[in-house]
Amino acid sequence: MTDSAVRPELDLRSILGLDLPAHVVALVDDGCRSAWLIGHLHCGNGWIALIQYTDAGGHELTRRVPFDQLGPHC
Repeated sequence: MTDSAVRPELDLRSILGLDLPAHVVALVDDGCRSAWLIGHLHCGNGWIALIQYTDAGGHELTRRVPFDQLGPHC
């Protein structure tokens, strides 16, 4: 079973079209977290999302993640 069969991916155009900040779900820290998409940039290896989320310890983190780690739900 592939990852995309388990976790549906968002269309890149739908993410790029969101007004920022936007609510997303991100696969981080070995789990899914509710997050705010606060920016995005294009790098040599694809699109990168800048997100803010709260980890299991209650700390607010800002992190860059590949767009394929974002989804409507995990």
